[in-house]
Amino acid sequence: MGKKAIKKQSDKWFVPAEITENTIFMMGTPIRFFLLEWKRMGLGGHLSEYFTYYKGDFSQMWFRRSEFDTQADGLSQKMLQKPQWGLKTLKQVEDWSINFMQASRNLYALPIREMTDVQLLREFRKVLRWHVLSHGVGAAVTWLADADQARVSTGIEAALKKQIDCYGDSATLPEIFSLLTSPPRLSFAAQEEREFLQITDQLRRSAKVRNHLLRSPIAKAEKGLAEVDQKVAALLRAHYEKWRWIPYAYKGPAYSFRYFLTRWRELLKSGESPKQILADMKVKERLLKQKQARLKKSLHLQGNIWQLIRMGQEIVYIKEFRKGALYHGMYCYEPFFREIAQRHKLTLETVRALNSWEIEDLLQGKSIPTMKELLARTRETVAYCDKKQYIVLTGQKAKKFMKEIPKEDTLITTEASELTGSCASPGAASGTVKIIEVPADIPKMKKGDILVSETTYPSLVPAMKLAAAIVTNAGGLTSHAAIVSRELGVPCVVGTKVANKILKDGDKVEVDATKGLVRKL
Repeated sequence: MGKKAIKKQSDKWFVPAEITENTIFMMGTPIRFFLLEWKRMGLGGHLSEYFTYYKGDFSQMWFRRSEFDTQADGLSQKMLQKPQWGLKTLKQVEDWSINFMQASRNLYALPIREMTDVQLLREFRKVLRWHVLSHGVGAAVTWLADADQARVSTGIEAALKKQIDCYGDSATLPEIFSLLTSPPRLSFAAQEEREFLQITDQLRRSAKVRNHLLRSPIAKAEKGLAEVDQKVAALLRAHYEKWRWIPYAYKGPAYSFRYFLTRWRELLKSGESPKQILADMKVKERLLKQKQARLKKSLHLQGNIWQLIRMGQEIVYIKEFRKGALYHGMYCYEPFFREIAQRHKLTLETVRALNSWEIEDLLQGKSIPTMKELLARTRETVAYCDKKQYIVLTGQKAKKFMKEIPKEDTLITTEASELTGSCASPGAASGTVKIIEVPADIPKMKKGDILVSETTYPSLVPAMKLAAAIVTNAGGLTSHAAIVSRELGVPCVVGTKVANKILKDGDKVEVDATKGLVRKL
């Protein structure tokens, strides 16, 4: 193969990630940051063009293969060779995410109906500043560096294997990697679960409230709670207000108060002791720390190798923290979006079809795309950008663009009986496949089923809790599926690339997560 053919092959476009229930507002802001700011911030400047393809709520991230590989190679190598730099950058992302959550919380609390467009613009920009840094930089060190080929995870694993080969241990590499890269800090979902259990324990001790929740239809229980016990009702409402954003993702909905009441009632009905569940959780956390300390000592994990493992822990934690901040931000943007939609004769969906700079233009009285164009964006769109321009194509123009670009071959053999991926959480299980991509799919999930998805995110956690094993197309050893499966103690295989295309609802499979294998039965 000649040089020209090699260049042509490497210049094709490919999709490292697919995102459900996405919006143009969510994607446009960080993407321009990738191309224009990463080099200046020491993250690598090898991306020159990019586009997102939207089909309704579904979207795909498209990169030039040669550019993506060069960018991911350079960034992952820097993180592996300089884990102190990686840890410092991850700490910055955490700080920016904290600021993003606080700024978005402030926006949510404002009397926006009483504010002018100029005042709204000023407050919007305060949130956007931290949004861009949290999501724009966070995507580099917690996603792209480990996406597609799990370069960072593989590098940490290779360094860890040398220690195991040298000092030995009875556990397998996947088991040791899973243990050591589990973060010592709780995720948002784990924090909510802990507080939820603490409140449930109080409910068990309040006979009036307990009886009200157990004996009343849920609608009546919701309306009459304050009459039974104002103090408890306020406690439950405070929990709801604090955590309802968790499943919001990019366009909602958030949890309803009825969702939490139903959870409290189901736990009270089960007869399980929330106090004992909490105690078991604390024991599990203590055992994890003890196992990590034992492995650190027995494998002589010091200096650079320990820095790498610490970086792995922080990638796992900050990936979830940064994504949680983004979901919280999107939840807090909604009243703001609704207000400007009402003022400017738009709809919530068409506001979400605007880029952040177009929202700024709207609030400054400048022209924005027509309602016809915005509606077209909600159907089928290509949002393309390079370092000089950002172009949105809709309708036939978008179809033509997608038809003409050179793409990597994605031939899928649907007859395959075995899939391979990476072990994200060790163990084995057999069961019935259920394809779970969006919250609307959750009702078909039964306890003991095998959850199969393109990727997972917080609003799918209720289904993940029922799974005997989890299998995803995307994700590395630091993905959401990996994080949650470890917390749940559920076997998990990630990075299969095609699981949800080969497997279908009702298929019987055997998952050997420790070996990264999924077999049809």
